[in-house]
Amino acid sequence: MGRRICAPSPVPTSSSSQSVTEPQVPTLSRTMPAPTSQSVIESMSRSYDASVQQSLKKLHHHSFVITDPHLPGHPIVYASDTFLHMSGYLAEEVLGRNPKFLQGPDTDRQSVCQVRDSISEGKPCHVVLLNYTKQGWPFQIVLHMAPVVSQNDGRLLHFVGAQTPLFDYSTRLKKQAVQSAPTLLGLQKGPDTFLGQKGVFNTENAGLFGYLPYSNDLLQTGSCTGSQKKKKMKVALTVLQLVIHELTKSSERKCAEVLRSRYLSETAETALCSSLTLALTRIQQSFVISNPNVPGMPIIYASDMFLRLTGYQKDEVIGRNCRFLQGQDTDACVVQQIRDCIKAEKACTVRILNYKKDRSPFWNLLHVAPVRDHTAKIAYFVGVQWELGSDCCQTSDIAPVMQQLGAVGAIKVAVKGQGLRRSFGP
Repeated sequence: MGRRICAPSPVPTSSSSQSVTEPQVPTLSRTMPAPTSQSVIESMSRSYDASVQQSLKKLHHHSFVITDPHLPGHPIVYASDTFLHMSGYLAEEVLGRNPKFLQGPDTDRQSVCQVRDSISEGKPCHVVLLNYTKQGWPFQIVLHMAPVVSQNDGRLLHFVGAQTPLFDYSTRLKKQAVQSAPTLLGLQKGPDTFLGQKGVFNTENAGLFGYLPYSNDLLQTGSCTGSQKKKKMKVALTVLQLVIHELTKSSERKCAEVLRSRYLSETAETALCSSLTLALTRIQQSFVISNPNVPGMPIIYASDMFLRLTGYQKDEVIGRNCRFLQGQDTDACVVQQIRDCIKAEKACTVRILNYKKDRSPFWNLLHVAPVRDHTAKIAYFVGVQWELGSDCCQTSDIAPVMQQLGAVGAIKVAVKGQGLRRSFGP
């Protein structure tokens, strides 16, 4: 079912004036938009990497929407600026709604059924469709729609619908506004509602179709030749291909990120041979080992005491950078101090406010140190944690630091010993 279009209301006339059939102005919809659900907001981020929004913004001068067939009602999850300008709606009035709200009493049901069938079959289609703006003005578009499929596993991700107006409505409406101006100025107290400040229609202030007298002439299609229609279809198809190209690339990058994270998670501990892993389990301290030779410097080993301290599971830690323990009140200067020491390949000890999995804060006496292999090259960085009490600033840290240094020494011995075993054999 399409959106119900309010009947146009006639402009009131003075009793002393001659009876004239006046243009009619559609009534604006006063319905407040429903809050956008979290699933709609997260729809794009689930399938594409963080750069997708910026990529789509570059196509803002084209009219298109992206819909999610996996959400109830197959709602719009992205709408371009030009689509919003053309339809007269705000983003919050569009997101989360099925595109059928643009349909009206004169929308061709056969074209609508063709779109629905293509969606149910997961196939592309193109139709000429009559839609309505927020103010109730009809406008015909060439709609090209197609599915976006994951190149990784063939899953259906989204549908893209690219629209091109069949006519240059803005030019025709400007002409109509100028022709109607004398009547409107005599009948309406506020002519600026229809005209710009200088008596000329202002599409920027009023919107592409804003508040203009209704005309059945806009429903006519006879003036559009076959070659013009074919050109409009080609434009819509080009826009569709551009959007799908950006989404496909972004989806591939997202898949690569997921696979890389999964690979790090699954293979991190296998990167440490069994004898080294066994040696590390004997060290009864809270610590993690990170690999500085991999982008992001991911954690490749986390001790059981670290997991108990932070409340995380092993698969929630492996493959992530240690910064996931930071929070809103973590001192950025301390974080920078750690980064500088790592860059300089030096050890450091800092007090830093970290957060557990349940987001409860704790003061962490953190000792970070490089670990070199038997060739004197840095193989890992180790971070040893010690939870301090609320009076950490008044407590002597000598005993914890000594234990941390002892843990680092044991890790260094284990790593170098493993290197010697690899060099000389078992």
